[in-house]
Amino acid sequence: MEFPEPLTVEDAITRVLDMQKRAFAFFIERRGERQPEAPTRFQTYVLRMVQDHDGISISKLAHSLSVSAPTASQLVNGLVDKGYLSIALSPLDRRRHEVHITASGRHWLHQQIEKRLGDVKRVLEEFSPEDRAELIRLLDKAISLWQVHSSEGSSMHGS
Repeated sequence: MEFPEPLTVEDAITRVLDMQKRAFAFFIERRGERQPEAPTRFQTYVLRMVQDHDGISISKLAHSLSVSAPTASQLVNGLVDKGYLSIALSPLDRRRHEVHITASGRHWLHQQIEKRLGDVKRVLEEFSPEDRAELIRLLDKAISLWQVHSSEGSSMHGS
């Protein structure tokens, strides 16, 4: 798609918001394809976090997710019911419960990662090598700038 040169900041914002709407509509459409017993996107995020921090406590998980402990507990219990997580008493502190990912949870996550990587690969194969390099360069630049400006905004608000 060609854009008029130069593209103003306002025009770019409009185009980015339009792309965001298209992407959101696509994800909502894909959500209908999800099997009822499959974890939601947020549950998938929880699975990844537990996989990366095996033995994490519910309170640490809640803090990391920025949710209350009861909400984190509900999320974990839902994934325990599906067989993707397990809860065990800490061998070091019998008052503490640890959350672990099960073999089933690891397998499901692995399948999801492979599926997503396949989707990304198919899209990137449609780009020329030069366009792929430009996409990566621009995304990296955008993320770096967001981090800089996000930090400035946080310090201004005392965060």
